[in-house]
Order: sequence, then C-alpha cells, then structure tokens
Amino acid sequence: MTNTARSTHKAGSTAMKDSLTIGGVLLVIVIAYFAYQMSQATDQHVHNQEAFHPELSGGNMDQAMASMANLPEDHETLVMMGNQHMDQQKFAMAAELYKRALAKKEVNDVRVDFGACLNGMNLPLRAIQEFQTVLAVDPTHGIATFNVGIVYSSQQQPDSARVYFQRYLELDPHGPAAATARAQLQRLGG
Repeated sequence: MTNTARSTHKAGSTAMKDSLTIGGVLLVIVIAYFAYQMSQATDQHVHNQEAFHPELSGGNMDQAMASMANLPEDHETLVMMGNQHMDQQKFAMAAELYKRALAKKEVNDVRVDFGACLNGMNLPLRAIQEFQTVLAVDPTHGIATFNVGIVYSSQQQPDSARVYFQRYLELDPHGPAAATARAQLQRLGG
C-alpha cells in the first residue's frame, strides 16, 4: 500500500512538474511574442516619424547628425538658424536649435517658437506645455496665448480655443495675430 501511495504521489508530482514545465514554456513563448510585437511597433513608430519628418529620413539622417555636431555655440546664431529652419518648415531641426539656444539663455519668444515647432511636429501637448511655461512667467505674452488657442483649435477643443483667442484680443487687440484670432472666434462661434 505504501508503494501504491508513493507511486501515485510520484505520478502526481511528475504530472505537476510537466504542467509547470509546459506552463513555463508557454509563458516564454507569450513573452517572446509580445516582445517581438513591441519591437515591430517601435520600428513602425520610428518609420512613421521619419515619414512625417522627411528631413530625418534616409541618407539625410547622417547629414542631420553631422550638422548637429557642428552647430554654433552662441545663443543668437542658434536662434537665427532655428528661425531659418522653421521658415522652411523643418520643425525637428528648428526645435533642436531652439532647445540648444534655450539651454544657453532663457528667452520667452524663443520658447514660444520652440513650442510652435513642437506643434508643427504633431506634438500638441508638448507645445502647450512650452506655451504655458511662458505664460507662467509672462501672463501677458500675446503670441504664447494665441498659440495655445491655435493648438486647442487643431485638437477639436473649441471651448478652450475660444478662451485663448479672446484673451489674446484682450491683450493685443491690434496685434499681428488679431485678425486671425477674430476669424478663429467667428469660425468657432465665439
């Protein structure tokens, strides 16, 4: 009887080991599958970013990296180059130039341009953060206020957009973006 009980125990123990081994193998396979899926998603995300920012794709990436190493060190030149790249809608390069300029010297107008580049790179929440950073220091900065309205409008948040366009017009009723702010308010029903 002892032998029977013992062999049943051994058989149960072996079955338990087999179940745990199979479960472990399945777990490893599932983890490997999800790791593979994540790497594919990351590769696709990078590809999508490069498609959205053609200045960073293909052979231009090497050129972009080489030019990054040779960027000037002074604030004014970095800002000037950032402005040139922004005018050419090369938002990623302009953002990098503005970021480097801001590391040397904090200037609200440069931070607003940095935020505009982030918005141009389809990073609206980051853009709003930069504009809000400026508004925390200077609540009367008209263009930062206007740009928050632009981002909210593009994100289908009309109530928030209206608040910022109205605030801009209170701050600078004849400013460079006043006509656009009025047109946006009209379009948004405000």
